[in-house]
Amino acid sequence: MAKDFTLANVGRETLDDLERRGAIRVQQLLDEIVRCRARHPDSSSSHLSHSHTCNVPSLKATGFLKADEEEKAYKMLQMLAEYRDGKEQRFSLYAAYKAAGVSRGTMQNWRNDYPLFDALMSAVQEEMVDTMRAEAYRRSTVGHDEPVIYQGVDTGLKVKKFSDGLLQFTLMGYDAKFRAKDVNVNMSGSLDSNINIEGLRDKLASRLKARAKSQEQDEE
Repeated sequence: MAKDFTLANVGRETLDDLERRGAIRVQQLLDEIVRCRARHPDSSSSHLSHSHTCNVPSLKATGFLKADEEEKAYKMLQMLAEYRDGKEQRFSLYAAYKAAGVSRGTMQNWRNDYPLFDALMSAVQEEMVDTMRAEAYRRSTVGHDEPVIYQGVDTGLKVKKFSDGLLQFTLMGYDAKFRAKDVNVNMSGSLDSNINIEGLRDKLASRLKARAKSQEQDEE
């Protein structure tokens, strides 16, 4: 950590962009870091405002401690912004901690030490899973348009394609009974030829609509 780092030197424009992408204010992360000073045991330096072992949240940080806490909050914000809304690699954990200039071990230590940061990272992971589920549903049930290529030339035509494999795994995730008997996979990884794919697709769509309707009623 740089001993002369300050959030003021980062610039408000940069912080605004990172806060928007990370969906959190840097001050909230800094407040969490300060609160968690209390985890440090008492020592001869635990009541010094510049000490890394300071365990008094109410003490205003100075010197090395101030620079360390502000830089840590900034790097947490960088990770969250890159993980949640990476400009090139969204939902890439590797890209997230690399963007912040820290190691995977450091990131994991911070997740262990700061509950708010851990909760925010977990929330992004859940968002990633939801995005993947939505894409699996789209490709398996709604389908996607694929251009028709003839002898290396794009004909301008498109054909609707569906992924039977994604349909299988999407169904298995939504309904336990399909994991047991409705869907079988042979050793090659392909679907059982006896399965009615169109029927399963209709069942999946019906179940998802029913679940969405139930959730709407609960919210009302």
